[in-house]
Amino acid sequence: MILVHTFEETFGDIYGEGVWRKFSKKASNINRNVVALASFNGDKRFFACSGFFIEWNGSTIILTSASLVRNSGDEDKIAENLRIEVLINSQCREGTLQNCSLHYNVALVSVKDYPAPCPANTLLRWDKSFKVAAVGRCFKSGALMATSGNLVSWTGTLDCNFLARSTCKITKAGIGGPLVSFDGDVIGMNFYDKRIGTPFLLLGDIYKILASFETKGKPGEVGNDSDPLGVPFWKMDRDDKTKLNRWPVPMPHWRNPDYVDEDKSDDEFNFELKSGRTRTYGYFMGKKNMLF
Repeated sequence: MILVHTFEETFGDIYGEGVWRKFSKKASNINRNVVALASFNGDKRFFACSGFFIEWNGSTIILTSASLVRNSGDEDKIAENLRIEVLINSQCREGTLQNCSLHYNVALVSVKDYPAPCPANTLLRWDKSFKVAAVGRCFKSGALMATSGNLVSWTGTLDCNFLARSTCKITKAGIGGPLVSFDGDVIGMNFYDKRIGTPFLLLGDIYKILASFETKGKPGEVGNDSDPLGVPFWKMDRDDKTKLNRWPVPMPHWRNPDYVDEDKSDDEFNFELKSGRTRTYGYFMGKKNMLF
């Protein structure tokens, strides 16, 4: 039996090996820009994931997944009394949740008493043949990982209608990490799905979500998406959801090493062997267009 779906399960290649050799010199900032985060309730670790520094509202701050602070008992709420730690360059620093959207699974975390590195470069234009890499970092080991893939039109099990997908195969440790070009330019933020491949939110949509935070009050005044008086939660245009999106994350468990995940279809396993007739997504200035 093997233990799967842990927060420390690695993916792809460790920094400096394999796919990392395909990155250009322009991507040298990734090692300093991508961090690992963990939330704690007392001494018990609550969640762990990746994140990366971006420039927002005149400052440099960490963009990550709201799963870091989501209440496991009531997914419409932020868990109370959590302590956040951020692993930066082998150092653990205190983190503070500044803003959060549970609906789109996006959060901003600041770091106390640490000079932030240069924020990630961003990329909002590319063509259908674009090669990408998903990057993440483990919290305990500090291992920086990357795996490469292509943009595809797979469907998945997550609710959000604004997700795009790549063939990159990550673990839970990669949640909240960046999807990048081989020049290190960030295209979006990664999440985890039980099916093969990785869903991600485009940076163009993420910036719209971050802009909505400016109406929530001062930084650090974090509220829930849902309102006890029934006031609708903030949504992007074209979002017709009446309930918050669900972002399930598998729990760690033991399984037989020969087990085949029932959520992975034969078509998905054979994707890389096909001759390119599968539809892919093209993106131009943050807008999706179907390409064949």
